[in-house]
Amino acid sequence: ELRVWLVTIGPGAAVWERFGHNAIRILDTRTGRDVSYNWGIFDFQQTDFIPRFLKGQMLYSMAPFDTQGMIAAYGRDGREVVLQELALAPDQALALRDFADRNALPENRDYFYDYFLDNCSTRVRDALDMALGGGLARRFRGGTNGTTYRFHIRRLTEMDPFLYTGMDLLLGTPGDAPIGVWEEMFLPMTLRDALREVEVAGPDGTSRPLVASEEVVVQPTLPP
Repeated sequence: ELRVWLVTIGPGAAVWERFGHNAIRILDTRTGRDVSYNWGIFDFQQTDFIPRFLKGQMLYSMAPFDTQGMIAAYGRDGREVVLQELALAPDQALALRDFADRNALPENRDYFYDYFLDNCSTRVRDALDMALGGGLARRFRGGTNGTTYRFHIRRLTEMDPFLYTGMDLLLGTPGDAPIGVWEEMFLPMTLRDALREVEVAGPDGTSRPLVASEEVVVQPTLPP
C-alpha cells in the first residue's frame, strides 16, 4: 500500500536555497497518510547564522511534512517542484518508511550539516541507497567525471558576489579534488538526474527503470 517519490525542489532566491532541495514522499494508500520527509530543517535564530552557514557548521534536523502543504509553500516561492515515483518493491518501501520514521524521532532527528558530505541531499541519497540494498552506491560510487566541489559552488553562486567569494575562500584545497556522480549527489538536481539511469528488478525478475514516472508539479517562476 506504500508509494514512494523523490521530491526535487529547484533553487530559490535566498542564500540557503541556491543549491535546490529535496525530500522523500511516502503515501500510504490504505490510510491516506501522505508525508514528505525533509532533512533540511534549521533554525534562523542560531548565533552567527551567516558565518556558520558559510563554514558548514549548522545544526540541521529532519521532519515529516504534509506533502501538499510543502509543495504549495515551495510553489509560492516560485521554485520548481519535480516528483519522481520510484518503483520500489513493497519490502523496500516499508523499510524506507520505517527508517524515516525512526530518523524523525526527537533523539534521532538532529545532525551537523556538512555542505558536501552530509547535507539534506546526501541524507536522501543514503536513505534510498539503504532501501535499494546499496544499489545506488554500486552504480555510482567510484570514478570521477571531471568536476570538483569548487566547480559546482562557483556555478551555483556566481549571481551572488558575497556568497561566491565567501564560499570560494573557505572551501580550501580539498574542494579542488576530482569527484564523481556519487559525491555530486550533494546537489538535489544531480540525484534527480542520476535516478533516471538506474534500473531495478521487477516482480518477474526482469529489469525496469527505478523512476516509474516523472512529473513537474510546480513550474518555476524565478529566473533560470
